[in-house]
Order: sequence, then structure tokens, then C-alpha cells
Amino acid sequence: MRKSVLGAALALAICMLSGCSASSEAEKGNYIISKEDQRILVAKNISRKDSENKTFAALKENNVELINYIVEDSKLYNDLKVGEKVHVTPKTSDKGEYIVMQSDPPQIIAGEIERDKD
Repeated sequence: MRKSVLGAALALAICMLSGCSASSEAEKGNYIISKEDQRILVAKNISRKDSENKTFAALKENNVELINYIVEDSKLYNDLKVGEKVHVTPKTSDKGEYIVMQSDPPQIIAGEIERDKD
């Protein structure tokens, strides 16, 4: 009896731990880490915790992909919040091409911005 209770407790602990790691992976995404001059700075494929706690320098040091998206729609720009999880599609020409301005981080004109619900 004692072994079965211990085994059940161990199985429950393993399930809980694996669930925690799965949920932190599930929350990875592209987060707005700053806003300035009609641009949103997006860090790609990071956790919500990193988006809230890590500095620009720390993200850059860890080789996180950072992109400044220029938001042409002022109303949308004003509605977007730092810490929000987003998916940004660049604005493209008729040929399906988009321009990447060679800055650090690079700048791209945003076409569509989808807000992800966690």
C-alpha cells in the first residue's frame, strides 16, 4: 500500500513538472519590447517572462532576433502595448517583396499585425 501511494505521488509530481515546462514553451512567441516614433521593437521567439524582464542589451547578447517594425496606422500603433504577443507580416510590393532597412536592429514596414491571445 505504501509503495503504491509513493508511486502515485511520484507520477503526479512528474506530470506537474512536465506540464510546467510545456506551458513555458507554449508561451514563446514574438513580443513587443518597446515602442517609439511609430515603431515597435519585436523580440522573436522568446518567453513572456523574458519579454518582461530582459533588457534590450541582454536579448541582443543572447542572439535573440530583434526587428523594428514601422507601424503606418497611427491608431493601431497607439493601441499596441509593450509586452503584447504579436505576429507581424511585412508590407510587400506587388511582387511580394519587402524592404529591410540595414540598421541594427533592422527596420521593416509592417503590413499586418495580428495580436496573439495567450
